[in-house]
Order: sequence, then structure tokens, then C-alpha cells
Amino acid sequence: MKKIALLVFSAVLVAIASCTKENTPDPKFAGIDVEVGEQSGSFNKLYILNEGAYPGASTLDLLDFKNKKFCEDIFSQANPEVVQGLGNTANDFIVVDNNMWVALNASNQVAVLHMPDAKLVKVIEVESPRYLVADGGYVYASSYGAAVYGGTDMIPGKVYRIDKKSYDTKTVEVGYQPEGLAVLNGKLYVANSGGYNWVHDNRISVIDIASFKLDKHIEAPMTNLFQMVATDDQIWVSSYGEASWYQDADGNWLSSVSAPQGLVSMTPAGQFTTWEGVHANKMSLSGNTLVCFGNDAEMSGGYDNCVYFVNTKGTNFQKTHFADSDLKCVVNPYAILMNPSNNDLYIADASFTGGSKLHCFNSALRFKWTVNTGVGTGHLLLQ
Repeated sequence: MKKIALLVFSAVLVAIASCTKENTPDPKFAGIDVEVGEQSGSFNKLYILNEGAYPGASTLDLLDFKNKKFCEDIFSQANPEVVQGLGNTANDFIVVDNNMWVALNASNQVAVLHMPDAKLVKVIEVESPRYLVADGGYVYASSYGAAVYGGTDMIPGKVYRIDKKSYDTKTVEVGYQPEGLAVLNGKLYVANSGGYNWVHDNRISVIDIASFKLDKHIEAPMTNLFQMVATDDQIWVSSYGEASWYQDADGNWLSSVSAPQGLVSMTPAGQFTTWEGVHANKMSLSGNTLVCFGNDAEMSGGYDNCVYFVNTKGTNFQKTHFADSDLKCVVNPYAILMNPSNNDLYIADASFTGGSKLHCFNSALRFKWTVNTGVGTGHLLLQ
């Protein structure tokens, strides 16, 4: 995506940022009626971020529970003058105050949208942004920096600190190909994957927020680190696992897994607990429950998708096999979110060649509804 197209409109739209949520009427996006049943709980909207077919255009959808409407590509509806759309390969989004921040990996940008009208406010140049977290007056973005897949040099990644008001940026160097971020007790924790390197990273970088300087690296008991979640006393980290890919005689790509996707919890003092048997890929925190999904049969070369419910205040977890429940309708799980007000579970069933699907299940994992979404549905956010 060409960066200039978004930048031209940023200055024109920046004044929108001063509007308050209370003074902004609910926008009327074009949409279709959907059967999502009666909703309980405090959330009226589910935002759906579609990555697109790499490195294709990403889109932002809205599922309006109150009016039972599905509104496709609301960014383009709100910003028809931005002809290239939202950007390429959206990797994460968060809402801070009245703005939505979207990390656009292939566009090397973080876009800021005023909510709920999705008007573009600002575009910030960030090298290969991955994940976002907010704390105080800043938004932080993990960044692969100048690292290139297949490159011969091991190039450290960065964390960008972005001022929420001025949008000024500052960076600090961390490990290789950083992914998830979490904040706890004045420290910013960074999960380094090293996914572009022959030997993957197993370090968690710790940044002192007050000084915005690297404090230390902590070695985790697994490599190729992925997502992060903070509870009130621990940091939770998932892993991509370790796998090598090869082609058979017919040209089919096969994988050999040497270490499974995993989950560890860590105290601020650096003490780890490994959650044996939890194959954590994407994950979501709701109260004291961490919910994640993964392939329970990956070490044997099979496919047995499971959802795991981890008690963050205890030592136990529950596992449900997709095949043994209503979850069997999910073919390619790519995002997960639990609604904290009613314990509904949303799972994105992603396709990168056509439209994806979003499935909803109740707290007993009984099927409730499905809606069709965009290409590569990968990120979900309730408001």
C-alpha cells in the first residue's frame, strides 16, 4: 500500500479526535440483517479485523448486536476518499479512549481511527508493526524493524512508544521479531519470536516504562514466543512451537514438529510455570479464565483442534475437542474471544482465498449463530 494516500487525508481529519464519544451519534453504516438472537451483556458491538490475503488489503467489519446488522468494511464506508482502504495485513487493534489503533504490518503503519464513526485521524510510520498495548499517555507497538524473512542478518526488533496526543514516536531495541506485549507493575513485557532466524528466540524483553529503557531479558522455557496477556500478578505467554517444513515427491508441503505450541505463566520475578498439555495459539482473557485454542495432535502429525480454559488463579485447565462438540463446524480457527459479560465464545474460521466465518457458542459451547466475514478474519474486539 502507498503510504502517501493515507497521509494526505490525516491532516484534514485530525480535528475529529477532539470529539467525545458522548457527543458523537452512532454512525449509520450500510449493512445487512443477521440472525444473532437476543444478546445479553453490556457489549453492543463486535469489531472484526480481517487481515486480507497476504499482502492484500485489510478490512474492518462491524457486527451491531443492538440492531442485528452486519456492516462490511466500515473503514471504506467512513473514508471513501482513501482509495487504498485501511491498509495491508492488519495484525492487531485496540481501542484507547475514543480512538481505535490498527497495526498494519505490510503497510509499515499504525492507523488511528476516531470511534465509533471510523474516520481516519492519523497515520503513523512504524516498521512492520505487530501487536499493540496502551498504558498511560502512550500506545506501544512491537516491530520487526528492518528484519526480512530469509535474510542472512539477525536484526533485532523494536518497540515503538507513540504519544497518544502528539503521535510522536520513540523506539527501544528488544529481541528478534517481537510479537505480543503486556504491561504489569510499571514494566512492559515483550515476547520475542525470532521467527525469521534459524534459531528462534526464547527471551522476554522487559522495558522500564518510566524511563522507556530496556531493563533486561528473561529466558523462557520455550522458544518462538507469540502472544502475551497480563493478569494482576502474572504474565502469560504462548508459543508458536517449533516446526520445519518440507515438500514431498508430489510437491505437497508437510511439517515436522519438534516442539508443540505451548503456554507458560511468569511472575514479575521471572519464575515460570509451564502448562503441560495446553497447545496455545491465539488466546483471550476473561476475568480469571484464559481461553485459547490449538492442535492437540500436532506432535503426532495429526489435527485435533481443542479449546482450553485455563484458571489463572489455580493450577487446572479444561479441554474440549472441537470434534466432540458443536465446535466441529470450525475448520480453520484463527481468532478467539470470550465475552466477559455473558461468557459467549467467538471463534473466527478464516479463509484467505474468500470470505471467512465468525461462529458464536454459549458458555456450554453450544452453537448459537454464524455470520460471514471478510478475507482472513484474525482479530476481534468488543465495545
